Amino acid sequence: MRSNIFALYLVQGLNYVVSFVTFPFLLVQLGTEGFGVMNYAFAAIQYGVLLTDFGFNLSAVRDVAQVRDDPKAAARIFWRVTWAKTLLMVASSLILLVLTFTLGSWQEHANVFLWSQLYILSSVLFPIWYFQGFEKLQLASGLMVLARALTLGFLLLWISGPDDVALAVILQATPQILAGLLWWFTGWGVAKPEWVKIQFSELKAALKASSPFFLSAISTSLYTTSTTVLLGLFAAPLQVGLFAAAYKLVYIAQGLIGPLVQAMYPRIAQLAVTDKPAAIRLIHKAFYIQGAVGLAMTLALALALPLFTPLSVAWFGADFSVSRAFLALSNSQDVMFWLSPVIVLGALSVVYGQQTLLVFGFERYFARILVAAGVLNIALMCWWVPGSSHAGVRAAQSVLSVELFIVLAFWWRAQQIFREARSSEKSGNHL
Repeated sequence: MRSNIFALYLVQGLNYVVSFVTFPFLLVQLGTEGFGVMNYAFAAIQYGVLLTDFGFNLSAVRDVAQVRDDPKAAARIFWRVTWAKTLLMVASSLILLVLTFTLGSWQEHANVFLWSQLYILSSVLFPIWYFQGFEKLQLASGLMVLARALTLGFLLLWISGPDDVALAVILQATPQILAGLLWWFTGWGVAKPEWVKIQFSELKAALKASSPFFLSAISTSLYTTSTTVLLGLFAAPLQVGLFAAAYKLVYIAQGLIGPLVQAMYPRIAQLAVTDKPAAIRLIHKAFYIQGAVGLAMTLALALALPLFTPLSVAWFGADFSVSRAFLALSNSQDVMFWLSPVIVLGALSVVYGQQTLLVFGFERYFARILVAAGVLNIALMCWWVPGSSHAGVRAAQSVLSVELFIVLAFWWRAQQIFREARSSEKSGNHL
């Protein structure tokens, strides 16, 4: 597992180089409003991605991790999930197509919303969940980095102004599609499973088994994706751009925690079946490691903009490309103040939620908490955002409030699991 984590961080580091080039470049070239439109469309299309994924990025990872030594069983899971996702992709694309030509704010930028559906296709073509189940996610990430590097030059060359929003969407969605096609043709990283004929009854069973994970993903979207969508409905694209710029930085910072989560989750899921005390010990280890990284990133992000923006302007001048990026990001400084704590809270919620509640079978409690969190976020957004001249800040405050609620709710139930595990271990030692 350590080599897996190290490789993930190596690949993630390369991925960050690409992200740190493209993100400020797009913010400067598209402008805050154009950047807001692009992220509004991206957030809206994520509903289609969520429906297509249907929670398989958690349930299928767990299932593959538990049978990965049995190629036939793993192949059956692969084709069952792939066919289910293909059918869901068709359904979600049709729904979003109707909405694009029905909702006024979507119609105004119809070309951006239509091209954004490429993200749905990419979620089917590239089975990242299959790599993760075999603890080979570093190879999947390597394919993604290679594909992003291939398209980076076109992005820097062709994007030159606010009129290129749709082209920016296409170029950002393309890497995962290219990575998927490369895997389907070569089987690089994880061998393609042998063909298995799947019955329709198996598809229904797979959807039923993954429905709690899907509900939790939808609930999560109510306080993540829906925040940007509601902000786009209630406020001008400028406010969406300010929020999206800050949230993008938070997302990039959370990526440093991602490899830890992705490497530990399948191992914890496996140990939960074979060695429960070892699973608990690994969860406690994840708490300290992920919590420390999350806290460090929270402090770094909260201090970076106030510190480096004036230094960059003083040393290089306001027209220098790096200074222009810092100045564009500094407009989101107030939003960042409220969003940066979400990094450490998110790291802890993953420990207590995904890595504890889900692997020990508490999907229903997990889903109920996320439903409550989603409802809370929508209520706060509808209360704080409409009519506010600082809508982006209000949205950030809503996200922070909801994340704190989730951490406390997950922590409370996880403590009960830990106590029960300690009691069982002590009883076993006395026998």
